[in-house]
Parts: sequence; C-alpha cells; structure tokens
Amino acid sequence: MKSVFSLLLAVSFFAVPHLTRAEEADTLAVSEFTFKYGKPWIRQQVTSSMRAGQLTYDFEDEKIEDVDLVIYFFGQGQGGGIKANLDRWVGQFEGTPESKIEEKDIGGRKVSFLTAKGTYMDSMGGPFSGNKTAKENHMMLAAILPSDQGAVFLKLTGPQASVEAMMADFEKFAASPFAE
Repeated sequence: MKSVFSLLLAVSFFAVPHLTRAEEADTLAVSEFTFKYGKPWIRQQVTSSMRAGQLTYDFEDEKIEDVDLVIYFFGQGQGGGIKANLDRWVGQFEGTPESKIEEKDIGGRKVSFLTAKGTYMDSMGGPFSGNKTAKENHMMLAAILPSDQGAVFLKLTGPQASVEAMMADFEKFAASPFAE
C-alpha cells in the first residue's frame, strides 16, 4: 500500500507541471486552421458577424496601449483576392504610407504579410460608413493565410509603438497553425 501511495504521489508530482503548461495555451479554430496563443493574448467576444475571432494583446506596461487582432473568414471564393485586400488595407492610410508586403513560406503555404505605417484613417461605424478619424503614428500588421476553403485574414492596427512592441508575437500567432 505504501508503494502505491508513493507511486501516486510521484505521478501527480510530474503530472501537475505538465497540466499547468497545457492550460497556458489556448486555441482558436478558424476554417481549417487552429491558432495557438497564450498570454499576453486575451480572447474577446467578436463584435461583428464578419469576424471569426478577436484577441487583445494586453501589454503589462500600462504606458503602451493594448491592440486588438481581428480574424476574418468568409468562406471559399469569398473575401476578395490577396492583392485586392493588401491594396485596400494600405488604402486605409492617408496618402502613401510606408508599407512592406512580403510572402513567407510557412508550412508549405505562401502566407502574405503586410506592415504599414502612417496616418491611419479609422472608420467609425464600419468600413463603408464614411465617418473617418485620422490617427497619426499608427501601424497595421496583417496576414493572409491561403486555403482551398477560403483565405483567413488577420489584421491589427494601433499606435506605432504598441504594434512595433508585439510584431514578433503577431508573426508567431500567424504561423501557429503550422507549428508542430
């Protein structure tokens, strides 16, 4: 009996840290992709039927403004082409913003990434409302994950300092469905 108790104690000792690590990771399934994330990402209730997911990047440093990541999925053949979306997103900035588009091979797929900086024309009430507010020194990160089921679009916009501080985590999130 004493050996059974010792064995149970040993098993629980090694199992608890493993369970704690597993609980730190969360997932968000969108189309065929399962995104993995943990702190400082916080899952939010979507605020529009057009959104497949929404997360907030919660900075510990309260001097840095938190930013929201929005995930869109419209289905096969929907949502427009890659170039049309990238062009539209760059067009959400005033004038000609500093922008960079790169294609990265991740998990055997060509994932398109956009980085844009400048004066972002924030659209209150949706993209077609016409009510726009100029937000200087803003930055956008976006990614498009291609799929036969329809592309998945990731987009976040916020103050340049906030977005620059979490760029690596954005790319890690975008690549997470392909990580083993």
